Amino acid sequence: MKPAHLYLSILLSLGLAACSDDDDKNSGSLQPPVTQPDQPAPEPNIPDEEVPIPEVLLDENFDKWAALPGDWIQPKNNAGQVYLENGDLYIDGRAHSTQMTTLHLPEKFQQLRNYRIDMEFSFEEALNEARWGSIIYRGADQFADPSFTPYYQFAMRVATTSASGLELSLRMPTNSWNVLQKSAHSEDIGLQKTHKASVVVYGNRVRHYLDDQLVLDSTLPYNLAQGSIGLSSAGLLMKVSHLKVTEQLDALPESNKVTDIIDQQLPVSMAPTLAQAAPLNGPVSTAATHAAYQLDADLNLLSNNQKVSHLTDYLKDTQRRTLPLLTIQNSATVQALKGLTENYDLADITLISDNVDLLRQARIDLPMLRTALDYSKQTGLGYNSKDIVTIAHNTNVSLSKIVILPPQLLTREAVSHLQRLLITPWAKIDSAQVLDAAKILATGVNGIYSNHPDLYKEIMQRMAPNTLLRKPLITGHRGIPAQDDENTLEGTLKAITVGADAVEYDVYLTKDDHVILMHDTSVLRTTGVNRNIEDMTLAEVRELRTLNYNRQIPTMDEVLAEVKKYPHVTNFIEIKSYKPEIVPKIKALLDKHDAYDQAIVISFSGDQILQMKNVLPGVSTGFLTSTPAAQSDLVNTRRILDATQQYSSTFNPSFSGLSANLMRTASQRGVTFWPWTFRLNKDDFNRMYVQGTHGLTTDYAHDASNFVVKLNTPKQLNATAAQALEIPGEIQTQVGSKSSYIFKNMLVLPGSAKYTQNGQSVTFVEKGTAYVMPRYDYTIAPNYTYTLYAEPVTVTIQ
Repeated sequence: MKPAHLYLSILLSLGLAACSDDDDKNSGSLQPPVTQPDQPAPEPNIPDEEVPIPEVLLDENFDKWAALPGDWIQPKNNAGQVYLENGDLYIDGRAHSTQMTTLHLPEKFQQLRNYRIDMEFSFEEALNEARWGSIIYRGADQFADPSFTPYYQFAMRVATTSASGLELSLRMPTNSWNVLQKSAHSEDIGLQKTHKASVVVYGNRVRHYLDDQLVLDSTLPYNLAQGSIGLSSAGLLMKVSHLKVTEQLDALPESNKVTDIIDQQLPVSMAPTLAQAAPLNGPVSTAATHAAYQLDADLNLLSNNQKVSHLTDYLKDTQRRTLPLLTIQNSATVQALKGLTENYDLADITLISDNVDLLRQARIDLPMLRTALDYSKQTGLGYNSKDIVTIAHNTNVSLSKIVILPPQLLTREAVSHLQRLLITPWAKIDSAQVLDAAKILATGVNGIYSNHPDLYKEIMQRMAPNTLLRKPLITGHRGIPAQDDENTLEGTLKAITVGADAVEYDVYLTKDDHVILMHDTSVLRTTGVNRNIEDMTLAEVRELRTLNYNRQIPTMDEVLAEVKKYPHVTNFIEIKSYKPEIVPKIKALLDKHDAYDQAIVISFSGDQILQMKNVLPGVSTGFLTSTPAAQSDLVNTRRILDATQQYSSTFNPSFSGLSANLMRTASQRGVTFWPWTFRLNKDDFNRMYVQGTHGLTTDYAHDASNFVVKLNTPKQLNATAAQALEIPGEIQTQVGSKSSYIFKNMLVLPGSAKYTQNGQSVTFVEKGTAYVMPRYDYTIAPNYTYTLYAEPVTVTIQ
């Protein structure tokens, strides 16, 4: 062996021994805590108070109806007809272009005040593109003259891209319309395409959605406090395949905006949030986006237990560019905050406590704000599976997403494990030492609470564009459909072998209560058999085979057992079923396999996510939806907060329309982004990877197999003055392979010995001590390059 190679081997065996982590695909070892605990670790919290779940008042897909029930009401002046055909409801308004054909729900629905209406529909035929279908709400009763008038309606035209393609209108008793709000949509509804329309009304506030996009948002001007619900069409044939009415428990926010905080313009992709304790006099540093205070029961903002100002004065400050981070001590403070909700917008506030129950109470009472669990003083916690599960469990039970970690868990291993469980880890550290700051940044935490935010900003400003301090996580969508059949055990395992950090799969409940993998309601597309999965028994499902590779349909039980062999991989379990009883079945399976350190649940169904908060309160959830499409990123951020804070979930949108600026703005509020689904257009995937998106769900997990994701280097090194510094180490790929590498490019941290720099090559010119972060640039494709930095190395220059 050559001397240089021998030196490198010895150095790697000694200096890199502590660098292996949970990202290593061949290692499931867990590191012990770095400090001796002086208090026991917290136990998993069992919540006393359940999250309120709205009552489903109607959930009908019409396939069991032979005729319209007698309590459903058709006005006498209907222009057309209403009928059932092949399990769908048809409202045929083609008889007249402007005179409506309407069907009203039974009389009992007229007593409702606050509710949500969801309608899945299509326009089958139309007299012209200006004709419309609508949802009617808060109409008068049948005894009014004219009957059911006045009423509000959400009208949708065939040509939805026209200036009045979408309308919030009031039908007047004078047979005229008062159009209160209108807008054009990004694309036409058109004909024979299925869409979803929603109306959410609470008090005098209403929101209209089309395909889960908020399209109209208004305050209702007339006091139609309650009244009839109906469906209507004019000049077209509307097919309704599903109709749902749900109790609306939470008030709709008055504001559409969030605070326009300081934009740090850092080269780091999705840079961590910086928070600073507010001083008694003067503002926090301009490096910080969050000002941290204590909040007492009188709503005074305190610094070191001394009053700085009152919360209302802070909220009224229109020049403010920071967000409040408020530590609370008791429920009296929560009750005082409730008193502000009628006059102040609290959606951009974060409450902090180490009390799980207090935070849960705050989120139930004030669902518009967010919370963070402060475990920064929990010395009894270490990096092991039990403690990681406890941290994730208690963060979720508190209905938070952010957890502030204790010092001994500020390691890349612990941070990345929590991030795979959809937890947002923050650090709290008072050190003013540059080496400590660099070590914290290298962990990849999502936020840093420090009295020295300028130090962190200065280090990040010196980094290269598209620096990734935290690895974007790769999720295999339904396994790896590009190489094997979706939602199969074989496809799941193949995704793991090519380096996926997580495997996503869809679950339903069979007729005999087994949790089974399948994406569609019907098994026709994947197996060729025309049956619905939830109408089949497990034995019948066992007889199915997939069309391409002749695979069996697996149970979730079988998948959990296999994925358990890969402790670095997370199960992304998507609940497709609308049966609430699937949630306790999932719980039983997670209990059976002790899979809580590897499992999260995602769903399009808000009802199922809310079920999770009571049945599986310790498991993280992700809300599947689309990206809001308002022109302002501040408005879009507010709409993201409305969704994620309502469900205490991550934001899991279709990637279309998701910009880097929107992600940066929302991530400063603790939101993490898990977009789907990346397929043949590699530019979309590459762009969002270098932008530092938290997780990417793809059919092509193997495309990222060779991405370099980690740098292993020694902690300390001796060097000679006047010689270009070279640091031996390793680079590690997504799939886990490692190769030796000599780092010649690096970032020199502030306070180091004097040096000269030629490009990225560094030469120290005098004796002393220096701190450097070795650098590696990786090009995915032309125009898509990202930069990684290793943990800081202490260099003694001789």
